[in-house]
Amino acid sequence: MRLLVKILCFLLVLIPNILLSQNYSSRNFSTADGLSNDAVRSLFIDSNKSLWIGTENGVSLFEGGTFTNLYKEDGLAQNSCWGICEDTAGNMWFASYGGGVTKFDGKNFMIFDTKKGLAHNKTRKVFPYKNKVIVGTEYGISVIDIKSNKISTPKEVFPHFGVFIVMDIFEYKSEIYFSALNEGFFKILDIESSPKVVQVLEFQNSYSVGVFEDIIYNNNKGYIDVFDFSGNRPTATAKFGKSIGWKYAAKNLNEIYVACWGIFDSNGGLYQIQNQEMIDVSAQFGIESKKLLSVVYDDRNDVLYVGSKDKGIYKVQLDKAILYHSFLNQKVIRFRDNLILHENGLDINLGNGAVKKILKENFKNFQSTYTTAKLRKRLSLDREFFELNFDLKSSDIEFYDLVNYQSHYFINTNIGIFEVNKVGDILKYKPIHAYKFGFTADNLFYESHPYGPTKFYSDVYKLEVKYSSASLSNIVETINIGETTYFLSVFNGLSSYNKGKIKSYLKEGVFVEEKLKHCAKDDRGNLIVSSEFGDVFVIKDLMSFKNVLKIPKEDIVGNTISFLQSYKNQILIGTEKGINIYKDGKIQLVDSEQGLLNSTFISSEIIGKTLYVGTYKGYYSLDLNKLTRKKSAVSKISICKILINNVAIAADNYRWFKYPSAELQTTYEQNTISIDFGTNGVPFPQKLKYRYRLDDENQWSPYSDKQNVFLPYLPFGEYDLEIEVLDMDSGNAKVFSVLKINILTPIYYRWWFLTSVIILLIALLYYLFRRYRKKSKEKALIDKRIAETKLEALLSQMNPHFMFNAMNAIQNYVISNDTLNSLHYIGEFAKLMRKTLDNSSKPTISIKEEIEYLETYISIENMRFNNTVDVYIEVGQNVSLQSKIPTMLLQPFVENVFVHAFSKSILDPKLTISFEMISDISLQIKIIDNGKGIDIDFKNLHASKGIKLAKERISLLDTNTQNSIELKDNSPSGTVVVILIHL
Repeated sequence: MRLLVKILCFLLVLIPNILLSQNYSSRNFSTADGLSNDAVRSLFIDSNKSLWIGTENGVSLFEGGTFTNLYKEDGLAQNSCWGICEDTAGNMWFASYGGGVTKFDGKNFMIFDTKKGLAHNKTRKVFPYKNKVIVGTEYGISVIDIKSNKISTPKEVFPHFGVFIVMDIFEYKSEIYFSALNEGFFKILDIESSPKVVQVLEFQNSYSVGVFEDIIYNNNKGYIDVFDFSGNRPTATAKFGKSIGWKYAAKNLNEIYVACWGIFDSNGGLYQIQNQEMIDVSAQFGIESKKLLSVVYDDRNDVLYVGSKDKGIYKVQLDKAILYHSFLNQKVIRFRDNLILHENGLDINLGNGAVKKILKENFKNFQSTYTTAKLRKRLSLDREFFELNFDLKSSDIEFYDLVNYQSHYFINTNIGIFEVNKVGDILKYKPIHAYKFGFTADNLFYESHPYGPTKFYSDVYKLEVKYSSASLSNIVETINIGETTYFLSVFNGLSSYNKGKIKSYLKEGVFVEEKLKHCAKDDRGNLIVSSEFGDVFVIKDLMSFKNVLKIPKEDIVGNTISFLQSYKNQILIGTEKGINIYKDGKIQLVDSEQGLLNSTFISSEIIGKTLYVGTYKGYYSLDLNKLTRKKSAVSKISICKILINNVAIAADNYRWFKYPSAELQTTYEQNTISIDFGTNGVPFPQKLKYRYRLDDENQWSPYSDKQNVFLPYLPFGEYDLEIEVLDMDSGNAKVFSVLKINILTPIYYRWWFLTSVIILLIALLYYLFRRYRKKSKEKALIDKRIAETKLEALLSQMNPHFMFNAMNAIQNYVISNDTLNSLHYIGEFAKLMRKTLDNSSKPTISIKEEIEYLETYISIENMRFNNTVDVYIEVGQNVSLQSKIPTMLLQPFVENVFVHAFSKSILDPKLTISFEMISDISLQIKIIDNGKGIDIDFKNLHASKGIKLAKERISLLDTNTQNSIELKDNSPSGTVVVILIHL
């Protein structure tokens, strides 16, 4: 058995590293992902770097990680598409096998078939040249003018067996050639005017042609012919390879790929041409299909797309940013320089592809040789050491870690610690079972296990403990930074050792995180640690302790941190979701979309510019310069679909499957809007996160990976829809103003409607106001007429009253036989009656007229008193004699004076009438006598019908006047009548 192991080890010492092959990052897309059909016949990348896929059941457009499919129902000539191209005007052309050719301008389809002059409806190839498109059919070629859509079909064809199958069309030095399956090479002349076909070389079996400067590859039946076209006639110079190639793609002249399908042979797959040799790279690129018909290279994203006849398309990243090494499905535990520690032992890369392996058996044999009975006994009695089973079989050996120290490497296992040199020789053995171990800056060896203290040794080879610390227990990670060694514990947090001093940051309250799992150091000498709960801390611990940065777990993609590394001041955080690359507040994510298919990470190490990450079945190598290089953000967002009230808008609103307008206008009732959008030109569309808002004053929605915005029941108004795209591949975010949405205002809210309503309301109010004023005027006129009628009625009542009193006076004169006074009285009375008749028809008269009337009346009344009453009429300076007052207003009061005020006891009767303006509009009239006073016969005075009629007249003429007539005592005798009139 030992001899067999030695032979096996010898064979493994210098074997080429074939087993550690590099696998490129790739992904397969099929109908399950939205592809129209898994049988892919053609691939084409247009001027916008979008991928068009021709299948046997429709055409697919691959943009932003999603597929848009076209079928015969949409306008294609037929679903089977064998060739695709883009003309110089930007139109897309699709060659169908049986229906002719379809031209698509982004909105409309046009079909060219035999009815329009096409050579044959079974078309395989379309090729653009200036303002023409050349169509290869099964009966020659046709040339279509892209402007006039006129078809020209040359007649110079010589079919064999009734067909003339055009397999490929190519350009060489500005001239157009094509190959026919059983005919050879042909040149097309006079393409611009009247196309003609001339044969330049006759031969059989041409399945496809690849042109690379002066070298032209022709795929023959099972090999490749190499032709030189530089002379007058193509010349075959060599042949090589195997299988049948159907399409070529080149990253450069040194990296040429050909998609092969052997039809009846199983030698198909993707091949790379190197030094006139076909090298099968299918497995390396993750391509399982052996029936490949098409391949195309995307130079913007450094991606190779490969189309198969049975398994859809493959997307292969050629940038080598991430490579996977299967490593015989072994768990990779640790990387150090050119060493890999795995579950079965240690691999040492000796250079030139040679690898030396130290297997479990080698470690067991070395331990058995070194261990003595005395050593066994000592270790079994010393309880400070973790139990070590010397009798474990080699198959039960477990490897824990790999540490380099002074150009040698130390490996700890469950059977002890081994020292190995750079070429793979096991030098020494230390019988200590330690989970974690290492060397301090002052060259002390330390080791730790879960059930005891951490012990420090002056000599790694002696078992004499110099320091022992119980506080340093359950250590999970250690790291040296400067002169300090840091220890991480899942129970005791962060501790350190520096020149014999051990410090617990948790106990001293400096750093209170208890459960720590992983650590690293950055280029500035800072310590980076992660807690069990997912937070990451950057710590500066020089003269004083400072928590420089905290990356909260909410910002990290993933829940469980598996490793920490630092590269050029970028923090690399491994989780179950992938690798987070943190810098300046931004996080890039590397995950399965880039090729990191297995995120169960066991180990990690940065060597040079490469990050090595170990898994249970192999490891990844990541080019950090490529992964962390500055990447452009998403440049454009396009609207792919709009639904209004759950109804899609008409197809004629789109062009190239996009909504071309920057505005959308709907009625206020069509206010539930769903918008599907997409991006183009990003290598990893699944890394995109989206959020949106309506106008910059509103809050952002939460991030989502859905390319949809749903806006239910929008109030009427104008909105500017903004979408922010966060690209987790680059860590950049960009805001796009996507669409201006105008929800039309309801008719009852529009300005012209509101203006019209306001105008109508104003007009109605004005009409009502005018009507009210008119009615008010009419009412006022009626009231005035009623008042005048009442005044006239009052006057008509007053005139008989006055005449009655006057006739009594005349009667007294007649009885007294005073003829002279009777005649004089009658004359004055007649004069007064004339004035009364003149004034009685007027509601008002001037003050002057009233004074004249009173003077006449007083003279008549004074005659009865033998003119003994002294009468004074006083008019204030501010009183205008032309001011109007009610007719015969004062006469009843003057009459009361002569009737009731003066008796025989009044020796010097006196009557004063004054007119005075007490305001701009108020006239005060006083009638003052020195008669008997108000108490004498008050009832008769108050009941005077004349006074009552006077008050009623004033109220009719001026409704605002209250208490217009007031009677007062004029102590010690007499009466004062105060009359207030508003002029």
